[in-house]
Amino acid sequence: MNHILAALDAADHDALAADLRVEHFDSGDVLHEADQPLEHAYFPYDAIVAHSAAQDMGPAVETGTVGREGVVAATALIGDDRPFERAVVQLSGKIAVLPARVIIDLHDRSRTFRRLLGAYVQAYAAQVAQSALCTASHSSEARLSRWLLMSLDRTGATGMLPADSGMLGRMLGVGRPTATVVTGALQTAGLIKSTREGITVVDREGLEEACCDCYGRVRRVFDRLLPQK
Repeated sequence: MNHILAALDAADHDALAADLRVEHFDSGDVLHEADQPLEHAYFPYDAIVAHSAAQDMGPAVETGTVGREGVVAATALIGDDRPFERAVVQLSGKIAVLPARVIIDLHDRSRTFRRLLGAYVQAYAAQVAQSALCTASHSSEARLSRWLLMSLDRTGATGMLPADSGMLGRMLGVGRPTATVVTGALQTAGLIKSTREGITVVDREGLEEACCDCYGRVRRVFDRLLPQK
């Protein structure tokens, strides 16, 4: 279940019930493009969605991710309805879909929802800022460890994460061969098991030790500001 939707009071739940639908999305599905009117709001259940910013020359760059703790393109729901970033499903799973107009109306009249969405925007901003520091300062092994830990938190997964070297390379900003080497280093250390189908974390405590402090810093912000179930 999405944490924000789960934290709404009964009246707000009732206001959304008629329009809410839960759909399965596959990795690579585009939820919205940058600078286009936002038609729907997306609340992940067990999927992960990546935001990315474009540039005139060169590939798009991932700027942040959203899982069951939040809502995709949150800032567009409380301001201009044209999101700055593109949103693409990174890990497949279920997502609650609602018309954007319904969420904007709820934000206008529900103090509870305004508080939740405002807290999420603050926490997401912390994630983006810390991710920028992490990309500039820390090793690919530490960054992959952080992504795996965040993915476990955001999907509630206890088994395999369906991530291949191509997707991990895009997330890390490296080529597929480098992503394979980085994944192999964590597997050799006994922290993960990597197969063609995906990655299973076999030693979470060890993975947290191998990770930089970026994971813990952002996790504490989310724990402080937002409900966890």
